Amino acid sequence: MEYNILGGNYRRHIVLIIFLTIVFFMFATKIKFQSNGLIIRYNSLLYDSGTSNSCYYVVKPFYKFVCNKNRSNPLRLSILPEKHICERLYPDDIEPSLFSRLNIEFQRFRKQKILLTDIKNMSISCPSCHHVQIIGGKLYNVQRSSAFNYETRSRSVKMLIKYVVDTFPDIRDVDVFFDVGDNVELPNGLNNVLFNVPIFTLAKSNKFKQGLRPDGRVLMPCFSLWNWPEARAGQWGDRFESILSMGHKLEFGKRLPKLFWRGADNDWKRRWFIEMGKKYPDTIDVSGMDWIRKSGVLSHKGSDNYKTLEQHCSYKYLLHLEGASYSSRIKYLLLCGSTVVFNVIEYWEEYWYHLLENGKNIIFFNGNLNETALNSTLDFLKNNEDRAKDIGARGRQIVQNYLNEHAVGCYWWKLLHEYGKLVGYEPTLHPDAMYIEDFILGSSI
Repeated sequence: MEYNILGGNYRRHIVLIIFLTIVFFMFATKIKFQSNGLIIRYNSLLYDSGTSNSCYYVVKPFYKFVCNKNRSNPLRLSILPEKHICERLYPDDIEPSLFSRLNIEFQRFRKQKILLTDIKNMSISCPSCHHVQIIGGKLYNVQRSSAFNYETRSRSVKMLIKYVVDTFPDIRDVDVFFDVGDNVELPNGLNNVLFNVPIFTLAKSNKFKQGLRPDGRVLMPCFSLWNWPEARAGQWGDRFESILSMGHKLEFGKRLPKLFWRGADNDWKRRWFIEMGKKYPDTIDVSGMDWIRKSGVLSHKGSDNYKTLEQHCSYKYLLHLEGASYSSRIKYLLLCGSTVVFNVIEYWEEYWYHLLENGKNIIFFNGNLNETALNSTLDFLKNNEDRAKDIGARGRQIVQNYLNEHAVGCYWWKLLHEYGKLVGYEPTLHPDAMYIEDFILGSSI
């Protein structure tokens, strides 16, 4: 006599139970079997034990970037202990690599471990710094009323850090101090003190001799690589795509053969070029804009001179000028594919400027206040259009390769990974720390 359950015999039921158990186990542990090996999913990471050349084994936020854009030559990437996905996407054996500057900047700090006393000392020594903690794979903001804020810079930096912490669960516990000012000024004559804890900053200059010494800083990605609403630039990912699209639509040969710039004429480094624009209107279209602030957002007075970042792509040559310190506009200009002429005076640099090579992907103009040198540069570009076009294309490729959202995330991962190696204590949650989402939802800074 057979024992029937749900209309089937006992043997079939046993097989069904075994099959359902296996399926449940695969779902619970998120294990998938492929003909070429075993894939184990855990916390959005894909570990690969197979040998095929495929796109399965990629951190979730990177999937479209790695797989969809490399259909003809798919990559096999994973987060294995010996090789992180970011180190495989941006290897150090290519010079210059994305991480070249970072490796050099950390050399001085590798001489001794960071201790808790160093963290307490930095908290007192840099009142303008923001203090965040990564504890147990979560980001916390340490409340500091003295931390310097300008517009939404600090919030954007914290959102960038949140993105990388949420993406990569392998970041160790750390205390991080960063400053969002154009220059880091420490009180009580501390600018020349050699601290054991680096301060992460947006830019620095080895030539500009004010503020915290350059070797006390480690460069981090600019706040505008997340969002810059005050300048109406908006989300970097959105603007990245819109400028890139416009640049591809406009053929280089049909663009206006002028050196173009618009911006605030609030610095002597800019006013000379504005005068050159008045003197040579046929080749130089450079003028300042009058800006007013409405509800925290900059608006221009009048519309005759105003151009959107996408409209910059209508010109063959785009001028990049430093401001009071650095200017984050350069990445937007490079995306157009026009030839970018960078007037370098005080040598303010962001973390990726080591990738810029004069005559290859940009033109460095060092002839400050030299009218003859400026006209010679423009004559060279005009008489060598193919070369100018190639420089513009290579400049655009630098931004596409190294400033896309995944590269920015990877740089933050590498920055925090290398910094974590310096830590010689066990970080614990600060009594004034607040989980980042609670902080952002309940704060305006």
